[in-house]
Amino acid sequence: MSTPPSGTVTFLFTDIEGSTKLAQEYPDAMPVLLARHHEILRQVIQAQNGHIFQNEGDSLAVAFHSALGALNAAAGAQQLLQSEAWTPAPIKVRMGIHTGTAQLNDTSAATVYMGYTTLATTQRVMSAGHGGQILLSGATHELVRNSLPANIELIDLGEKRLKDLLRLEHLFQLNITGLQTNFPPLKTLDIPQTNLPTQLSTFIGREKEVEQIKKRLEKNRLVTLTGSGGVGKTRLAIQVASELLAEFPNGVWLVELAPVTDPALVHQTVCAALDVVTSPSNTPALTMLTDYLKQKKILLVMDNCEHLIDACAHLCEALLHACPNLRMIASSREALGIEGENAYRVPSLSLPSQNDTLQTIENSEAVKLFMERANAAWPFEITETNAPVLAQICHRLDGIALAIELAASRVRMLKVEQIAARLDDAFRLLTGGSRTALPRQQTLRALIDWSYNLLTEEERTALRCLSVFLGGWTLESAEAVCNNPNMFDLLTHLVNKSLVAVDLEHGDEPRYYLLETIRQYAREKLAEANETEPVRDRHLFYFLALAEQAEPKVRGPEQLIWFDRLELELDNFRAALGWSLEKGEMGTEAGLELASSLWWFSFMRNFQDQGRLLKQALRVSKPATDPVKRAKALVRLAWVNFYDAAASDEGLALARTLGAAGKESVAFALLGKAGWSIYQADYAGAKSLAEESLKLYRELEDRWGVCETLNWLGMSLINMGDHNQSIAPLEESLALARQAQDGNEIGFALWQLGRAAMLRNDYISASELMTESLAVFKEWKVSGGIAFVLSDLGKAVVKQGDYARAVSLYKEVLTICWNWGIDRYIAAGLEQLASAIMYQQPEYAARLLGCAEAFRQSSNSEVWPFQKQDYDRTLGFLRSHLDGTAFSTCWAEGRGMNIKQVVENTLGGNL
Repeated sequence: MSTPPSGTVTFLFTDIEGSTKLAQEYPDAMPVLLARHHEILRQVIQAQNGHIFQNEGDSLAVAFHSALGALNAAAGAQQLLQSEAWTPAPIKVRMGIHTGTAQLNDTSAATVYMGYTTLATTQRVMSAGHGGQILLSGATHELVRNSLPANIELIDLGEKRLKDLLRLEHLFQLNITGLQTNFPPLKTLDIPQTNLPTQLSTFIGREKEVEQIKKRLEKNRLVTLTGSGGVGKTRLAIQVASELLAEFPNGVWLVELAPVTDPALVHQTVCAALDVVTSPSNTPALTMLTDYLKQKKILLVMDNCEHLIDACAHLCEALLHACPNLRMIASSREALGIEGENAYRVPSLSLPSQNDTLQTIENSEAVKLFMERANAAWPFEITETNAPVLAQICHRLDGIALAIELAASRVRMLKVEQIAARLDDAFRLLTGGSRTALPRQQTLRALIDWSYNLLTEEERTALRCLSVFLGGWTLESAEAVCNNPNMFDLLTHLVNKSLVAVDLEHGDEPRYYLLETIRQYAREKLAEANETEPVRDRHLFYFLALAEQAEPKVRGPEQLIWFDRLELELDNFRAALGWSLEKGEMGTEAGLELASSLWWFSFMRNFQDQGRLLKQALRVSKPATDPVKRAKALVRLAWVNFYDAAASDEGLALARTLGAAGKESVAFALLGKAGWSIYQADYAGAKSLAEESLKLYRELEDRWGVCETLNWLGMSLINMGDHNQSIAPLEESLALARQAQDGNEIGFALWQLGRAAMLRNDYISASELMTESLAVFKEWKVSGGIAFVLSDLGKAVVKQGDYARAVSLYKEVLTICWNWGIDRYIAAGLEQLASAIMYQQPEYAARLLGCAEAFRQSSNSEVWPFQKQDYDRTLGFLRSHLDGTAFSTCWAEGRGMNIKQVVENTLGGNL
């Protein structure tokens, strides 16, 4: 027999399910059963060259040189075990297989293998299964998936959370022809991944529809729920999705498209729902989405597609082609009309007849819904007398869910007989007496007309004005945009009448919303009343004032509070910017001011569409635009768009002609140029630019500008090798930032002071300063600062010989870069990790560099000039410590590796 494997080892762990219980029930037979069990396992293990290194009771731990050997041993063992005529009780064995790093101990050691993580993972994989079941980890799956025997297949069980393991483990079940394949759910710690909203009211009926949609979704990867507005498409989609949570290990995610008016934002909205970060990058959002979804088993619910149908159709078709495990539910008033779509028209709720018995009427879906919602508004009971009237109301409303809910809310003001009478009047007014021939959309419009006509004139005006908000509003914004100090009472009335929704659970103050169908209706009424322009103007100037109020706040101690507040209003900012462009020359200046004021928020929270809208506003603006505002917009655009050189140069040139009025824009443009020069490794140029900018900011007494410029000046001096000269500007910045409680600038200054300490070989001080900086950046949620500090902290601990900690730090960097989805930074993360492991694992480090190079070439993202020195140092070390053949082989292997698999394996501990 060959020697036991070492290095990369595939382990097979087994034990008997319920062995303790069997031993108690059959104490005399158990030794015989156990002996036969051991005999079978040893037979197949030896045949596959496996090494049993641990045998405790009914459990075996086996090491294999090859993953396929472990798989064949497990398969052969299960075939023999399940064909054995066990008596007096069957023996069922669960098995787990995992591949990882493990080294043989000395013969005198108490344990045979070193490699706790690998062994613990194998144990947890086995423990998740049931008797007769074989589970494989993702690492083993990658090794065997292309060489499976004919009678064996692997079933993807998804990513699972196993006890005591920090990262999710991708599990697969080995199915053998003729043996048991159905088992209970895995024994894991998984919590369903979803953003589905918690429903505060009961889901009524629809059992048949739910089951039909589930069956359609089994055979079709996209099921689109169609039907009239208000019929209940959204609620039905969410109910189906919530019942399928267990079937989608990577989650069930809702994408709410109702607030989105720009088709260009559909991709970004899906990214936001999935937490796919769209940082500044040349990578299209669709590419980032497909890369994220490609290997995941996810159910995506695209809600309210009708107003963005072309954009949604193209996106859904692209995702379905690229992502084989993706399932989608869409809701739209019409089908998307793409390949593979199954359109399901959502019917109305089941209706009773007026002649039915009280019990039959009460049990119909439509009346159940009416009763549920009516009792939420006012104590209400169904009786023999009013039951036929309720049946009539539900029929008149065609069983449309939203229509029934609106009608039910009136029981606090009207008897059901009065509701029925008013519905009759509304239908006759709208249809001319031919109600049954109309489509459901007109039926819903009749109900909204009726609800609207019940309002006072002041309430109608308020509802029309509220239609300009997107994504909700606060009381303060409603008072300003509606130009009415009585908005609290008016909102209370509209909430009570179910025309406005209110969220009291999140945030420091109530936030109000319109249902989308109501908002569209009210928007049409606004146009009919010729009120669109004045109301949207007030909306624009309210949010312009809010943005201008926020601009200094987001660069100080209240940064996080204001960032969160601005993010709540993101859809309103987009609507306001859109209106400013729609107004043309008259609105351009306000749009420029709005987008310019949001520059720091847009940059820090990565809302690139703000930069796109700002660029559009600049393009359509006229020469008559206030040059001070235009200059400010141009230099801010350069920053938000991750340095737009043309905008920066134009803005700087314009600002220089404005004298004192343009001084701040000149200072800002120079600051941006200094930062970009550092990225380009032009440190002397950066120093000169920063000094010129600093002089202007000091004259302006702009605290933030002074802090930021001092930090960039300090960085340029450090990168020039002049660490002594860097101390004074950095300490001044730190003092000013601490005084102003500006977390971003505090973290920036501490980080650079740490870099200065590292340059003078004081690695302990460097680590302390950068650790403090890291804590500040994490508290202030500055993800970019976190990544950069971790990178430099890794260099400091490498200099101290703590390679294990350096690897941990660089893994954290790689995680952040991977979540950003920016190709350039993902490659840099791999390169930095290679620099930490090159001393102990030069071959793997060379593979990482090869993989990074191939990824850079495929994504057209070169190494930044300022990173080139570190990269060349790592590359040079590997070339000098590996012979030419070994280096070339490792490099070629790395270039051929899958970037996603490399990142996942690396972060999973498989270095």
